[in-house]
Amino acid sequence: MALQIRTKVWLERDGTFVIGDGGLELLNHIQRLRSLTKAAQAVGWSYRHAWGYVRNAERRLGLPLATTSPGKGTSRGTALTAAGRQVLTRLRRAREAARVNAARQWRRP
Repeated sequence: MALQIRTKVWLERDGTFVIGDGGLELLNHIQRLRSLTKAAQAVGWSYRHAWGYVRNAERRLGLPLATTSPGKGTSRGTALTAAGRQVLTRLRRAREAARVNAARQWRRP
C-alpha cells in the first residue's frame, strides 16, 4: 500500500472561512449545469444548504458569486458572476499548486 500526500485548500477573510473544496465543487457544477438545484444534487447537498453556502460566501466576500434568472425554459437558471468565475479559477489554481507542491516535497528524499 503506497502512501499518498493529501492537501486541502480553503479561502478565508479576516480569519473567517469563506469557501472550501465543497464550495469549489459547487461553483464548478453551477458553471457547468447553470442550475443551483442540479449543482447541489451533484455535490450531495440539499438546495437549502447550497443556497446558504453561496449566500454566506458572498456576504463574507462582499461580492455576488452567482446570479439567478427567473422564467421558464432555457432562460431560467443560475450562473456565476464575473467575481464567481474569478474565485473559481483562482481557487482551482491554488488547490492544484498546493497539490503539486506537496507531492513534489513528499517525493524528495
